[in-house]
Amino acid sequence: MNSPINLYNQNQYSREELIGDIAERVDPVDLTTIIGAYEMASSVHEFQVRNDSTPYFWHISRVARIVIRELEYYNGDVIAAALLHDVLEDSDIITAEVIKYNFNAYISYIVEVLTKNIQLGGAQREHSDQEYIERLRFASVDCKIVKFAERLDNYRCLEFGVKRNPFQYIEETERDYYPMVDSDDHPLLRRIIEEMDSIKSKLFS
Repeated sequence: MNSPINLYNQNQYSREELIGDIAERVDPVDLTTIIGAYEMASSVHEFQVRNDSTPYFWHISRVARIVIRELEYYNGDVIAAALLHDVLEDSDIITAEVIKYNFNAYISYIVEVLTKNIQLGGAQREHSDQEYIERLRFASVDCKIVKFAERLDNYRCLEFGVKRNPFQYIEETERDYYPMVDSDDHPLLRRIIEEMDSIKSKLFS
Protein backbone atom coordinates (compact mmCIF):
# COMPACT_ATOMS: atom_id res chain seq x y z
CA MET A 1 0.00 0.00 0.00
CA ASN A 2 1.34 3.43 -0.96
CA SER A 3 1.89 5.92 1.82
CA PRO A 4 -0.35 9.01 1.67
CA ILE A 5 1.20 12.04 -0.01
CA ASN A 6 2.18 14.68 2.52
CA LEU A 7 0.78 17.81 0.89
CA TYR A 8 2.58 21.04 1.67
CA ASN A 9 -0.43 22.75 3.23
CA GLN A 10 -1.13 19.73 5.45
CA ASN A 11 1.98 20.10 7.58
CA GLN A 12 3.10 22.33 10.39
CA TYR A 13 6.33 23.17 12.19
CA SER A 14 6.07 21.59 15.61
CA ARG A 15 7.44 23.07 18.80
CA GLU A 16 9.84 20.14 19.07
CA GLU A 17 11.13 20.63 15.53
CA LEU A 18 11.59 24.34 16.18
CA ILE A 19 13.59 23.76 19.33
CA GLY A 20 15.67 21.06 17.65
CA ASP A 21 16.58 23.41 14.80
CA ILE A 22 17.59 26.42 16.87
CA ALA A 23 18.62 25.21 20.34
CA GLU A 24 22.33 25.30 19.49
CA ARG A 25 22.15 28.25 17.12
CA VAL A 26 20.64 30.94 19.34
CA ASP A 27 21.45 31.96 22.88
CA PRO A 28 19.26 30.77 25.78
CA VAL A 29 17.47 34.12 26.11
CA ASP A 30 16.49 34.10 22.42
CA LEU A 31 15.39 30.48 22.70
CA THR A 32 13.07 31.36 25.57
CA THR A 33 11.73 34.32 23.59
CA ILE A 34 11.05 32.21 20.50
CA ILE A 35 9.31 29.45 22.47
CA GLY A 36 7.16 32.10 24.16
CA ALA A 37 6.26 33.56 20.76
CA TYR A 38 5.36 30.10 19.46
CA GLU A 39 3.06 29.48 22.43
CA MET A 40 1.39 32.91 22.21
CA ALA A 41 0.75 32.58 18.49
CA SER A 42 -0.55 29.04 18.87
CA SER A 43 -3.02 30.26 21.49
CA VAL A 44 -4.18 33.31 19.51
CA HIS A 45 -4.74 31.37 16.28
CA GLU A 46 -6.05 28.19 17.95
CA PHE A 47 -9.55 28.27 16.44
CA GLN A 48 -8.75 29.92 13.10
CA VAL A 49 -9.07 27.97 9.86
CA ARG A 50 -7.80 28.95 6.41
CA ASN A 51 -9.70 28.74 3.13
CA ASP A 52 -8.04 25.37 2.49
CA SER A 53 -9.58 24.05 5.74
CA THR A 54 -6.23 23.79 7.54
CA PRO A 55 -5.51 25.38 10.94
CA TYR A 56 -4.26 28.92 10.51
CA PHE A 57 -1.41 28.36 12.93
CA TRP A 58 0.10 25.79 10.59
CA HIS A 59 0.72 28.65 8.16
CA ILE A 60 2.25 30.78 10.91
CA SER A 61 4.57 27.97 11.98
CA ARG A 62 5.71 27.35 8.40
CA VAL A 63 6.67 31.02 8.01
CA ALA A 64 9.05 30.57 10.94
CA ARG A 65 10.33 27.36 9.37
CA ILE A 66 11.12 29.19 6.13
CA VAL A 67 13.11 31.80 8.07
CA ILE A 68 15.02 29.11 9.96
CA ARG A 69 15.50 26.20 7.59
CA GLU A 70 15.50 27.84 4.17
CA LEU A 71 16.94 31.27 4.86
CA GLU A 72 19.08 30.04 7.76
CA TYR A 73 18.47 33.36 9.45
CA TYR A 74 18.99 32.57 13.13
CA ASN A 75 17.98 35.97 14.43
CA GLY A 76 15.90 35.48 17.56
CA ASP A 77 13.89 38.67 17.13
CA VAL A 78 13.01 37.89 13.52
CA ILE A 79 12.00 34.30 14.27
CA ALA A 80 9.80 35.45 17.14
CA ALA A 81 8.25 38.17 14.96
CA ALA A 82 7.57 35.62 12.21
CA LEU A 83 5.54 33.64 14.72
CA LEU A 84 3.76 36.72 16.07
CA HIS A 85 3.22 38.63 12.83
CA ASP A 86 -0.58 38.22 12.81
CA VAL A 87 -1.42 38.24 16.52
CA LEU A 88 -2.38 41.93 16.62
CA GLU A 89 -4.83 41.38 13.77
CA ASP A 90 -6.40 38.31 15.30
CA SER A 91 -6.56 39.08 19.02
CA ASP A 92 -8.81 41.51 20.88
CA ILE A 93 -6.57 41.32 23.93
CA ILE A 94 -2.96 41.47 22.75
CA THR A 95 -1.59 44.90 21.90
CA ALA A 96 1.78 46.17 20.73
CA GLU A 97 2.53 47.10 24.34
CA VAL A 98 1.80 43.53 25.45
CA ILE A 99 4.24 42.22 22.85
CA LYS A 100 6.83 44.78 23.88
CA TYR A 101 6.41 43.85 27.56
CA ASN A 102 6.55 40.08 26.99
CA PHE A 103 9.29 40.14 24.35
CA ASN A 104 11.05 43.36 23.34
CA ALA A 105 10.60 46.64 21.50
CA TYR A 106 12.10 45.45 18.20
CA ILE A 107 9.83 42.41 17.97
CA SER A 108 6.87 44.66 18.73
CA TYR A 109 8.03 47.06 16.00
CA ILE A 110 8.22 44.30 13.36
CA VAL A 111 4.79 42.97 14.29
CA GLU A 112 3.27 46.48 14.21
CA VAL A 113 4.72 47.14 10.77
CA LEU A 114 3.24 43.86 9.50
CA THR A 115 -0.22 44.45 10.99
CA LYS A 116 -3.10 45.49 8.72
CA ASN A 117 -6.40 47.00 9.81
CA ILE A 118 -8.61 44.14 8.64
CA GLN A 119 -11.79 45.68 10.10
CA LEU A 120 -12.06 48.23 7.29
CA GLY A 121 -13.86 47.76 4.00
CA GLY A 122 -14.26 49.41 0.62
CA ALA A 123 -12.30 52.59 -0.08
CA GLN A 124 -11.09 52.79 3.52
CA ARG A 125 -9.57 49.31 3.19
CA GLU A 126 -7.82 50.24 -0.06
CA HIS A 127 -6.37 53.38 1.52
CA SER A 128 -5.25 51.43 4.59
CA ASP A 129 -3.63 48.78 2.40
CA GLN A 130 -1.66 51.45 0.54
CA GLU A 131 -0.49 52.91 3.83
CA TYR A 132 0.58 49.41 4.84
CA ILE A 133 2.68 49.01 1.69
CA GLU A 134 4.32 52.39 2.23
CA ARG A 135 5.06 51.59 5.86
CA LEU A 136 6.67 48.30 4.91
CA ARG A 137 8.66 49.90 2.10
CA PHE A 138 10.48 52.16 4.58
CA ALA A 139 10.73 49.57 7.37
CA SER A 140 13.77 47.51 8.32
CA VAL A 141 14.83 44.65 6.10
CA ASP A 142 13.85 42.24 8.88
CA CYS A 143 10.22 43.30 8.45
CA LYS A 144 10.47 42.53 4.75
CA ILE A 145 12.11 39.16 5.34
CA VAL A 146 9.18 38.08 7.51
CA LYS A 147 6.65 39.46 5.03
CA PHE A 148 8.24 37.78 2.04
CA ALA A 149 8.53 34.48 3.93
CA GLU A 150 4.80 34.77 4.62
CA ARG A 151 4.03 35.46 0.95
CA LEU A 152 6.20 32.50 -0.07
CA ASP A 153 4.23 30.16 2.16
CA ASN A 154 1.02 31.48 0.63
CA TYR A 155 2.41 30.97 -2.89
CA ARG A 156 3.05 27.33 -2.02
CA CYS A 157 -0.57 27.01 -0.86
CA LEU A 158 -2.22 28.66 -3.87
CA GLU A 159 -2.85 25.32 -5.56
CA PHE A 160 -4.88 24.26 -2.52
CA GLY A 161 -7.29 27.20 -2.70
CA VAL A 162 -5.89 29.27 0.14
CA LYS A 163 -6.61 32.43 -1.88
CA ARG A 164 -9.89 32.92 -3.73
CA ASN A 165 -8.12 34.57 -6.65
CA PRO A 166 -4.53 33.25 -6.89
CA PHE A 167 -3.80 35.22 -10.05
CA GLN A 168 -4.75 38.48 -8.34
CA TYR A 169 -2.61 37.53 -5.33
CA ILE A 170 0.42 36.99 -7.57
CA GLU A 171 -0.24 40.23 -9.45
CA GLU A 172 -0.49 42.20 -6.19
CA THR A 173 2.69 40.58 -4.88
CA GLU A 174 4.66 41.54 -7.98
CA ARG A 175 3.20 45.05 -8.12
CA ASP A 176 3.37 46.00 -4.45
CA TYR A 177 6.15 43.90 -2.94
CA TYR A 178 8.71 43.04 -5.61
CA PRO A 179 9.90 46.69 -5.90
CA MET A 180 10.97 46.54 -2.26
CA VAL A 181 13.51 43.88 -3.18
CA ASP A 182 14.99 46.14 -5.83
CA SER A 183 15.43 48.94 -3.30
CA ASP A 184 16.94 46.75 -0.57
CA ASP A 185 18.78 44.27 -2.79
CA HIS A 186 19.12 41.83 0.11
CA PRO A 187 20.26 38.28 -0.77
CA LEU A 188 17.59 36.61 1.39
CA LEU A 189 14.83 38.60 -0.28
CA ARG A 190 16.30 37.74 -3.69
CA ARG A 191 16.24 34.06 -2.76
CA ILE A 192 12.56 34.24 -1.85
CA ILE A 193 11.71 36.08 -5.07
CA GLU A 194 13.40 33.37 -7.13
CA GLU A 195 11.37 30.68 -5.36
CA MET A 196 8.12 32.57 -5.86
CA ASP A 197 8.89 33.06 -9.56
CA SER A 198 9.50 29.32 -9.84
CA ILE A 199 6.14 28.56 -8.21
CA LYS A 200 4.40 31.02 -10.51
CA SER A 201 5.92 29.34 -13.57
CA LYS A 202 4.61 25.94 -12.43
CA LEU A 203 1.13 27.32 -11.74
CA PHE A 204 0.90 28.91 -15.17
CA SER A 205 2.49 26.08 -17.14
